[in-house]
Amino acid sequence: MPISLNEIIEREVKDTDDTDIDLNTLDNKLNNLPILNSPNLKKGKGKVTFEKFNNIQAVAKFINLKESKIAILSSIKDQAGIYMFFNLTNGNCYVGSSINLARRFRVHMFNVGSVKLPLPLAINKYGLNNFAFLILQYCESKVEICVGLEQHYLDLYKPKYNILKLAGSSQGFKHSPETIAKLKSMHAGKLHPRYNTKVSLDQKILTSMALKKYYLENTHHSKGKKGVLSSQYGIGGTKVTLTSENGEVLTFPSINAARKHFRVRFTTISLNVNQNNPILIKGVKWNGKTE
Repeated sequence: MPISLNEIIEREVKDTDDTDIDLNTLDNKLNNLPILNSPNLKKGKGKVTFEKFNNIQAVAKFINLKESKIAILSSIKDQAGIYMFFNLTNGNCYVGSSINLARRFRVHMFNVGSVKLPLPLAINKYGLNNFAFLILQYCESKVEICVGLEQHYLDLYKPKYNILKLAGSSQGFKHSPETIAKLKSMHAGKLHPRYNTKVSLDQKILTSMALKKYYLENTHHSKGKKGVLSSQYGIGGTKVTLTSENGEVLTFPSINAARKHFRVRFTTISLNVNQNNPILIKGVKWNGKTE
Protein backbone atom coordinates (compact mmCIF):
# COMPACT_ATOMS: atom_id res chain seq x y z
CA MET A 1 0.00 0.00 0.00
CA PRO A 2 1.22 3.54 -0.73
CA ILE A 3 2.20 5.52 2.35
CA SER A 4 -0.13 8.37 3.28
CA LEU A 5 0.88 12.03 3.62
CA ASN A 6 0.17 11.96 7.36
CA GLU A 7 2.40 8.91 7.80
CA ILE A 8 5.24 10.63 5.92
CA ILE A 9 4.99 13.70 8.11
CA GLU A 10 4.67 11.78 11.38
CA ARG A 11 7.64 9.60 10.46
CA GLU A 12 10.01 12.30 9.19
CA VAL A 13 9.24 15.43 11.21
CA LYS A 14 7.90 13.93 14.41
CA ASP A 15 8.55 16.20 17.40
CA THR A 16 10.09 13.71 19.85
CA ASP A 17 13.49 13.12 21.45
CA ASP A 18 14.26 10.16 19.21
CA THR A 19 14.39 12.51 16.18
CA ASP A 20 16.83 14.98 17.81
CA ILE A 21 20.44 15.45 16.69
CA ASP A 22 23.59 16.68 18.46
CA LEU A 23 25.40 19.93 17.67
CA ASN A 24 28.22 18.26 15.72
CA THR A 25 25.71 16.58 13.43
CA LEU A 26 23.90 19.91 13.05
CA ASP A 27 27.13 21.75 12.17
CA ASN A 28 28.08 19.13 9.58
CA LYS A 29 24.62 19.41 8.06
CA LEU A 30 24.63 23.20 7.86
CA ASN A 31 28.16 23.33 6.44
CA ASN A 32 27.06 21.17 3.52
CA LEU A 33 24.01 23.23 2.61
CA PRO A 34 24.16 25.84 -0.18
CA ILE A 35 24.69 29.57 0.33
CA LEU A 36 23.02 31.45 -2.52
CA ASN A 37 22.69 35.06 -3.67
CA SER A 38 20.39 37.22 -1.58
CA PRO A 39 17.61 39.38 -3.07
CA ASN A 40 17.88 43.15 -3.45
CA LEU A 41 15.92 44.47 -0.49
CA LYS A 42 16.03 48.08 -1.69
CA LYS A 43 13.57 47.84 -4.55
CA GLY A 44 10.96 45.77 -6.31
CA LYS A 45 9.80 42.46 -4.89
CA GLY A 46 12.70 42.29 -2.44
CA LYS A 47 11.64 45.56 -0.82
CA VAL A 48 8.00 44.43 -0.54
CA THR A 49 9.05 41.10 0.99
CA PHE A 50 11.31 42.77 3.54
CA GLU A 51 8.52 45.15 4.56
CA LYS A 52 6.27 42.12 5.06
CA PHE A 53 8.95 40.55 7.25
CA ASN A 54 9.35 43.72 9.31
CA ASN A 55 5.61 43.93 9.89
CA ILE A 56 5.41 40.51 11.55
CA GLN A 57 5.07 40.87 15.31
CA ALA A 58 7.52 38.54 17.05
CA VAL A 59 9.43 38.11 20.30
CA ALA A 60 12.66 37.76 18.32
CA LYS A 61 13.83 37.61 14.70
CA PHE A 62 17.02 36.00 13.41
CA ILE A 63 18.23 36.50 9.85
CA ASN A 64 20.46 33.87 8.14
CA LEU A 65 19.89 30.47 9.75
CA LYS A 66 23.50 29.36 9.62
CA GLU A 67 25.07 32.56 10.97
CA SER A 68 22.39 32.89 13.67
CA LYS A 69 22.43 29.25 14.78
CA ILE A 70 24.10 29.85 18.16
CA ALA A 71 21.94 32.88 18.95
CA ILE A 72 18.79 30.97 18.01
CA LEU A 73 19.60 27.90 20.09
CA SER A 74 20.63 30.04 23.07
CA SER A 75 17.37 31.95 22.91
CA ILE A 76 15.07 28.96 22.66
CA LYS A 77 16.86 26.58 25.02
CA ASP A 78 14.35 24.92 27.39
CA GLN A 79 11.55 27.01 25.85
CA ALA A 80 8.17 26.11 24.38
CA GLY A 81 6.28 28.24 21.91
CA ILE A 82 5.35 29.13 18.35
CA TYR A 83 7.92 29.80 15.63
CA MET A 84 8.10 30.80 11.99
CA PHE A 85 10.54 30.22 9.14
CA PHE A 86 10.34 33.16 6.70
CA ASN A 87 11.70 33.17 3.14
CA LEU A 88 13.28 36.59 2.51
CA THR A 89 13.26 35.93 -1.23
CA ASN A 90 9.53 35.43 -1.83
CA GLY A 91 7.80 36.09 1.51
CA ASN A 92 6.49 32.55 1.99
CA CYS A 93 6.61 31.09 5.48
CA TYR A 94 6.10 28.09 7.73
CA VAL A 95 4.50 28.19 11.19
CA GLY A 96 4.98 25.52 13.82
CA SER A 97 4.93 24.93 17.56
CA SER A 98 6.82 22.77 20.01
CA ILE A 99 7.20 22.10 23.71
CA ASN A 100 10.96 21.95 22.93
CA LEU A 101 11.85 24.69 20.43
CA ALA A 102 15.57 23.96 20.35
CA ARG A 103 15.01 20.31 19.44
CA ARG A 104 12.45 21.31 16.83
CA PHE A 105 14.85 23.76 15.19
CA ARG A 106 17.62 21.15 15.02
CA VAL A 107 15.28 18.61 13.43
CA HIS A 108 14.07 21.13 10.83
CA MET A 109 17.68 21.86 9.87
CA PHE A 110 18.57 18.18 9.67
CA ASN A 111 15.62 17.57 7.32
CA VAL A 112 16.93 20.04 4.73
CA GLY A 113 18.23 18.14 1.73
CA SER A 114 16.80 14.83 2.87
CA VAL A 115 13.06 15.29 3.40
CA LYS A 116 10.84 16.14 0.44
CA LEU A 117 8.41 18.47 2.16
CA PRO A 118 7.81 22.15 1.27
CA LEU A 119 9.90 23.80 4.02
CA PRO A 120 13.12 21.74 3.77
CA LEU A 121 12.88 21.81 -0.03
CA ALA A 122 12.55 25.60 0.02
CA ILE A 123 15.49 26.09 2.41
CA ASN A 124 17.62 23.85 0.21
CA LYS A 125 16.53 25.76 -2.92
CA TYR A 126 16.89 29.34 -1.68
CA GLY A 127 19.72 28.87 0.82
CA LEU A 128 20.10 29.17 4.59
CA ASN A 129 21.15 32.81 4.23
CA ASN A 130 17.82 33.73 2.65
CA PHE A 131 15.69 32.40 5.50
CA ALA A 132 14.86 33.98 8.84
CA PHE A 133 13.72 32.30 12.05
CA LEU A 134 11.15 34.09 14.21
CA ILE A 135 9.90 33.33 17.69
CA LEU A 136 6.29 34.43 17.48
CA GLN A 137 5.44 33.64 21.07
CA TYR A 138 6.69 31.71 24.07
CA CYS A 139 4.19 29.74 26.12
CA GLU A 140 3.87 27.06 28.76
CA SER A 141 5.34 23.68 27.90
CA LYS A 142 1.98 22.01 27.36
CA VAL A 143 1.01 20.43 24.06
CA GLU A 144 -2.59 21.63 24.14
CA ILE A 145 -1.51 25.26 24.64
CA CYS A 146 1.12 25.05 21.89
CA VAL A 147 -1.43 23.54 19.53
CA GLY A 148 -4.08 26.15 20.26
CA LEU A 149 -1.59 28.98 19.77
CA GLU A 150 -0.23 27.42 16.59
CA GLN A 151 -3.73 27.32 15.14
CA HIS A 152 -4.11 31.02 15.91
CA TYR A 153 -1.00 31.84 13.87
CA LEU A 154 -1.87 29.40 11.09
CA ASP A 155 -5.17 31.22 10.68
CA LEU A 156 -3.43 34.61 10.88
CA TYR A 157 -0.55 34.09 8.43
CA LYS A 158 -1.86 31.25 6.22
CA PRO A 159 1.68 29.91 5.65
CA LYS A 160 2.30 28.35 2.24
CA TYR A 161 4.92 25.85 3.44
CA ASN A 162 2.48 24.17 5.85
CA ILE A 163 0.84 21.20 4.18
CA LEU A 164 -1.53 20.57 7.07
CA LYS A 165 -3.54 23.58 8.18
CA LEU A 166 -4.76 21.96 11.40
CA ALA A 167 -2.35 22.53 14.27
CA GLY A 168 -0.87 19.47 15.93
CA SER A 169 -1.71 17.02 13.16
CA SER A 170 1.96 16.67 12.20
CA GLN A 171 2.79 15.55 15.75
CA GLY A 172 0.18 12.87 16.15
CA PHE A 173 -1.82 15.27 18.34
CA LYS A 174 -5.07 15.41 16.41
CA HIS A 175 -7.78 18.00 16.94
CA SER A 176 -10.96 18.72 15.08
CA PRO A 177 -11.76 22.36 14.21
CA GLU A 178 -14.39 22.29 16.97
CA THR A 179 -11.78 21.21 19.53
CA ILE A 180 -9.38 23.92 18.37
CA ALA A 181 -12.13 26.51 18.89
CA LYS A 182 -12.75 25.19 22.41
CA LEU A 183 -9.02 25.34 23.19
CA LYS A 184 -8.87 28.97 22.12
CA SER A 185 -11.79 29.76 24.40
CA MET A 186 -10.50 27.73 27.35
CA HIS A 187 -7.03 29.28 27.21
CA ALA A 188 -7.93 32.80 26.13
CA GLY A 189 -5.27 34.43 28.31
CA LYS A 190 -2.54 32.01 27.29
CA LEU A 191 -3.51 32.31 23.66
CA HIS A 192 -3.22 36.08 23.58
CA PRO A 193 -0.39 37.09 21.19
CA ARG A 194 1.35 39.06 23.96
CA TYR A 195 1.08 36.34 26.61
CA ASN A 196 4.37 35.58 28.38
CA THR A 197 6.47 37.54 25.86
CA LYS A 198 8.83 39.32 28.25
CA VAL A 199 12.20 39.43 26.53
CA SER A 200 15.38 38.90 28.56
CA LEU A 201 18.32 41.29 28.36
CA ASP A 202 20.45 38.57 26.74
CA GLN A 203 17.80 38.05 24.08
CA LYS A 204 17.63 41.78 23.36
CA ILE A 205 21.41 41.92 22.96
CA LEU A 206 21.49 38.86 20.67
CA THR A 207 18.66 40.21 18.50
CA SER A 208 20.31 43.62 18.30
CA MET A 209 23.64 42.07 17.27
CA ALA A 210 22.00 39.96 14.56
CA LEU A 211 20.07 42.91 13.10
CA LYS A 212 23.06 45.27 13.23
CA LYS A 213 25.18 42.74 11.39
CA TYR A 214 22.48 42.30 8.78
CA TYR A 215 22.04 46.04 8.21
CA LEU A 216 25.80 46.50 7.86
CA GLU A 217 25.69 44.11 4.93
CA ASN A 218 22.30 45.14 3.52
CA THR A 219 20.13 48.23 3.30
CA HIS A 220 16.53 49.18 3.90
CA HIS A 221 14.33 52.14 3.00
CA SER A 222 13.94 53.04 6.70
CA LYS A 223 17.61 52.71 7.57
CA GLY A 224 18.64 55.53 9.91
CA LYS A 225 15.06 56.57 10.64
CA LYS A 226 13.78 56.31 14.18
CA GLY A 227 10.50 56.82 16.01
CA VAL A 228 7.70 58.41 14.02
CA LEU A 229 9.82 58.59 10.86
CA SER A 230 10.27 54.84 10.76
CA SER A 231 7.97 52.85 8.49
CA GLN A 232 7.22 50.58 11.44
CA TYR A 233 5.59 53.41 13.37
CA GLY A 234 1.82 53.59 12.98
CA ILE A 235 1.51 50.49 10.81
CA GLY A 236 -2.01 50.09 9.47
CA GLY A 237 -2.81 53.78 9.08
CA THR A 238 -3.14 56.08 6.07
CA LYS A 239 0.26 56.97 4.67
CA VAL A 240 0.71 60.75 4.43
CA THR A 241 3.40 62.91 2.84
CA LEU A 242 3.86 66.53 3.94
CA THR A 243 5.88 69.10 1.97
CA SER A 244 6.79 72.41 3.60
CA GLU A 245 6.94 75.80 1.88
CA ASN A 246 10.71 75.52 2.36
CA GLY A 247 10.87 72.34 0.31
CA GLU A 248 11.26 69.87 3.20
CA VAL A 249 9.47 66.54 2.57
CA LEU A 250 8.40 64.19 5.36
CA THR A 251 6.57 60.90 4.86
CA PHE A 252 4.67 59.21 7.69
CA PRO A 253 3.07 55.72 7.76
CA SER A 254 -0.06 57.18 9.38
CA ILE A 255 -1.79 60.46 10.18
CA ASN A 256 -1.34 59.64 13.86
CA ALA A 257 2.42 59.41 13.34
CA ALA A 258 2.40 62.82 11.64
CA ARG A 259 0.40 64.54 14.38
CA LYS A 260 2.67 63.08 17.08
CA HIS A 261 5.75 64.27 15.21
CA PHE A 262 4.41 67.84 15.01
CA ARG A 263 2.59 67.63 18.38
CA VAL A 264 -0.72 68.84 16.97
CA ARG A 265 -4.27 67.52 16.97
CA PHE A 266 -5.20 64.61 14.71
CA THR A 267 -7.80 66.77 12.95
CA THR A 268 -5.20 69.45 12.20
CA ILE A 269 -3.59 66.97 9.83
CA SER A 270 -6.56 64.90 8.68
CA LEU A 271 -9.08 67.64 7.89
CA ASN A 272 -6.65 69.83 5.98
CA VAL A 273 -5.20 66.92 4.03
CA ASN A 274 -8.66 65.65 3.09
CA GLN A 275 -9.72 69.15 1.95
CA ASN A 276 -6.41 69.76 0.19
CA ASN A 277 -5.72 72.84 2.32
CA PRO A 278 -2.26 73.96 3.47
CA ILE A 279 -1.52 73.17 7.13
CA LEU A 280 0.01 75.92 9.24
CA ILE A 281 2.29 74.42 11.88
CA LYS A 282 4.47 76.71 14.01
CA GLY A 283 4.45 79.42 11.35
CA VAL A 284 5.33 77.08 8.47
CA LYS A 285 2.86 76.02 5.77
CA TRP A 286 2.77 72.33 4.82
CA ASN A 287 0.92 70.75 1.90
CA GLY A 288 -0.15 67.18 2.42
CA LYS A 289 -1.28 64.20 0.40
CA THR A 290 -2.32 60.67 1.35
CA GLU A 291 -1.67 57.37 -0.41
